[in-house]
Amino acid sequence: VVLGTTACSGGDEGGGGSGGEVTVGAILSMSGVYSTLGPPEKNAIEMGVAELNKSGFTVAGKKHTMKFIYADDKSEFATTGVAALRQMIQVDKVPLVAFGVGSSGYAPQLERNPIPMVNILDSTYPSILDYSPHIYLMRGDSTTYVAGCVDYAKTKLNAKSVGIINTKGEPYSEGLTQLVQKYAGEQGVTVSSTADVALGSTDYGSGISKVLSSKPDVVYLSSVTSVILPVLKQLRQAGWTGPVMHSSGVNPDQAKAILGDQYNDLMKDNFDCAGTLPTTSDSEKARTFAKDYQEYYNEYPQDLTMWAYDLPFVVADAMSKAGSVSDREKIEKALPEIGVPSGTVSGWLPSTDGKLFTKRDARTLSEITVWCQNSKTIASAMVFDGLGGKVANAKYRDNA
Repeated sequence: VVLGTTACSGGDEGGGGSGGEVTVGAILSMSGVYSTLGPPEKNAIEMGVAELNKSGFTVAGKKHTMKFIYADDKSEFATTGVAALRQMIQVDKVPLVAFGVGSSGYAPQLERNPIPMVNILDSTYPSILDYSPHIYLMRGDSTTYVAGCVDYAKTKLNAKSVGIINTKGEPYSEGLTQLVQKYAGEQGVTVSSTADVALGSTDYGSGISKVLSSKPDVVYLSSVTSVILPVLKQLRQAGWTGPVMHSSGVNPDQAKAILGDQYNDLMKDNFDCAGTLPTTSDSEKARTFAKDYQEYYNEYPQDLTMWAYDLPFVVADAMSKAGSVSDREKIEKALPEIGVPSGTVSGWLPSTDGKLFTKRDARTLSEITVWCQNSKTIASAMVFDGLGGKVANAKYRDNA
């Protein structure tokens, strides 16, 4: 399960000199239904570690470097993921574990063996932070971007109704569905129909037929990239030519790989509501990261790649604040006290007192991207602050 080798953390004593290499764990979905998430997260973490280690980081007067060991949860959190967490806590004795998804599966383990866990991506509603006080989230939860989806549908697409295709039994999907229903009600948009499709199914015809028969102005697809793109394909094949919205973070490489040669036509009038992308960011640091990532890995960087890249800097600052590279309790207490670390690229929105985490949640702006057929890629259509499920400081790009 665990990829890589294990190294002991350096000591915490002061006095200058080298403190050695600190080992941190990461449990990512490298295979299975969430496999569009794990590989880019790992790539970006490794980029961040390499940059951090150029100068290292100081804890209690000693200079350290960092490395990660990785485990593939195979998108099976309650079994493979839990086994990996036990290995990292009890055998590898890492001081902190990062992970991509699966908070509900790990929470019981944290009751028995507390360790700070930093989540890169899992914005499932209700919040994953409710599962355990030991979990920290490096992105705004789904309330911060789904409200913008409904706002954009109403304001820019002139939608009076939305049909929702929900992936039953998939937590992220069901949370998104609840939020679209909630914000549609608040903004005066009618939910014409909500239809369930089965996770792992290959035939979505009945759900598609149910939604299309309700004659919506917009169709919203709930779930992650690997799930919604096959639904999108069958939706278009069923004759739907109108706008499609989702919150999956689809990038052009994934669209081409999953949808095949017809991807450019299938992606027409697609609108994605999620975190801001480094490629479309106004930040020079984010755009530089995007360029470097794309050149190094030959793949399009997603929002999650920024958060994953920043992860090593966040861990390093927490250890420096704690004065320890091995004391889990001290490191966990230090996490909510750190500010925005230097070297990060995500464009963090700090709390009113300058802290990175607000109630264990770090936030960036949210964004809606639109598919551009001429260039076969995505562009930014709207950037906004979605704190509290309200759209604030919205910047629209009418000719994205």
